[in-house]
Amino acid sequence: MSKKNELVVAQALAVKTGLILPNDDISEIVSEAVKGIAEDGDIVCVTEAVVARSQNRYVTCDDLSKMIKEGFKLNPGSTLAVVYPIASRNRFALVLKAIAKATDGGRVIVTFPIPSDEVGNQVIDPEMARIRLGLKTVYKHLTSARGSTPHLNILIREVITALILQSLGYSIVGMRKILGTGLSDITVRTPEGLIAPLEVTFTDHQKAAKKAVEILADMPEARKAFAAGVDLGRKEFVLFDALKYVSGDENPIYQISFADKLDAFADDEAIYSEELGNEMFKHPITGVDYRRLYLDLIEETGAKGEVIFTNNPFKVYEMGYLDGIILGEVHARKFRKDLFLAFGAKVPVKTLDEIGPAPWGVIGSNVSDYQKGVLKLLPEDADGTAEKIREKILEKTGKDVDVLIFGDGAYKDPDTGIYELADPYPSLGSSERLRGFKLREGKKLKLAVDTLYNKGYSRDQIEEILSQNQEEQSDLGTTPRRLVSIAATLADLLAGSADQGTPIVIVRGMKRG
Repeated sequence: MSKKNELVVAQALAVKTGLILPNDDISEIVSEAVKGIAEDGDIVCVTEAVVARSQNRYVTCDDLSKMIKEGFKLNPGSTLAVVYPIASRNRFALVLKAIAKATDGGRVIVTFPIPSDEVGNQVIDPEMARIRLGLKTVYKHLTSARGSTPHLNILIREVITALILQSLGYSIVGMRKILGTGLSDITVRTPEGLIAPLEVTFTDHQKAAKKAVEILADMPEARKAFAAGVDLGRKEFVLFDALKYVSGDENPIYQISFADKLDAFADDEAIYSEELGNEMFKHPITGVDYRRLYLDLIEETGAKGEVIFTNNPFKVYEMGYLDGIILGEVHARKFRKDLFLAFGAKVPVKTLDEIGPAPWGVIGSNVSDYQKGVLKLLPEDADGTAEKIREKILEKTGKDVDVLIFGDGAYKDPDTGIYELADPYPSLGSSERLRGFKLREGKKLKLAVDTLYNKGYSRDQIEEILSQNQEEQSDLGTTPRRLVSIAATLADLLAGSADQGTPIVIVRGMKRG
C-alpha cells in the first residue's frame, strides 16, 4: 500500500467548512479547517466568495448608483453608454440597474459585440447577424447606385423584404437573385419552423401569390407560401399567405411602414433594437434573451434603454449626446479604454473597476440578493489576507504552506463555448512566497520520450538522459503558465460553484518550477 502511495505525486483535496458569515475571522476558520490535513509545501486555496463575505464586501444598487452619479457628475436625465458588458444575470444585471438609476430617468445605451460577449455568452444568433449585416451591405450599395440604374429597385425591394422578415422572426434560407440560392425570390423558415417560398412584388399581389403557390408545388420540403408587396414610394410593406390570397382571402398577415427603419437598414456595421421587433435571441444554454432582460432592467428604473449589436465600439458616438461611457469588459478593459482615449473621447470613460468601492470596483462582482439589489464584491487586500491566513496556519498547525485566494478558473467549456473566467484573474491574491514565482515552464516530457525512443535508446538510457537533463532532449517547452493560475483553476474546477460546501482546496505536490 505504501508503494502505491509513493506513485501519487500530486493531488487536490476539497475541504468542507461550516458556514462563513460577514465579520467572521477567515484566518481562524481556514486554519482550523486544514488542521490535521495540510502538509508542508501545500498550496491552500480559498475561494474569494467566502473571503469577501467574511470582509462584509457588499454594496447596494442604490449606493452604487450614487457613486456612479458622483463619479460622472451626472444631472437628471443623463445618458450613459455601456460598451461590451458580460451577458449575465449574476455578473452584470444589478450593475446595469445601478447604472440606469444613476441617469435619473435618462437613457442607457447597451452595446453588445456580435455574436458573443467577452466570455462566450451568445447574445445574438450568429447566422441571423451574418445574413442581416450582409443584406445591409447590399442595400447600402444598391441604394447608392440606384440613381443611374432604376431597375435596381427590384433588388432593393427584396433586400428590404428580407430585413423586415428577419425583424418578424423569419429566418432567411435563400434568396435567388441576391444569394443565388432557392427557387423563389426568398425562401424563409417561419417562426414555427416551416420552410416556405416567398415572391416579392411592388403592387401586383395576385401575380406574386400565384407564383409562390406554383413554386410551393415544386418544393416537397415546403409547407406554406407567401407573397410580399413593397411600396418604395409610401415606404410600406405587406405580407400575405399566398394560398389564402389565391383563394380570395386578401387579408394581410402584416402591414408595416418601414420609413423609420431605412437609416438602420443602410448601416452595415450595427444591428439596432428598433429593427428587431419582438425577435428573441435566447442564449442556447440559459434560455435568456439578454437584450430583453437588460432593456427591462433599465426601464424598471424609469430610464429609457437601447441595445445595439456591433463590433465597432465607437458606434455609441452616433447615438446622440453622451454624458459618460462605461466599459463592461473584464480582460480587455485597459486596451479598450486606451482605444477610446486615443480616439479622442470627449466624455469620461471608466472601466468596471473604476466604479464602485475600491480596490476592484464592481468588476468580478456577483449578485448576493437580487430582490434587495445587493452585490457581493471581490475581496479587499487579497494578497495581505492570503499572507495572514498562511501565518495563522503556521501558528496553529506548524505547517509551512502557501495560500492563494481563487476566483473563476481559466477554463473554456468545449461544449458551450463559454469561457468561465469572468473575474480579472484566477488567483486574486496570494501569500508572499507564491508571488515570487514567474511563468511555470518545462520540457515536453512526452515529446522527449518519443524522440529518444525513435533514436534507438533503451528504457534505462532514456530514464538516465531525462534524469540528467541532457542535451538529447527536445528544445520544445510546455506552454508557459503562472503557477498561481494553474492552482487557482484546479481549485475552482474541484470546488465548483454548486455550493457543495468546499470553499477550501489543498493542492499538494505541485512543482514550483
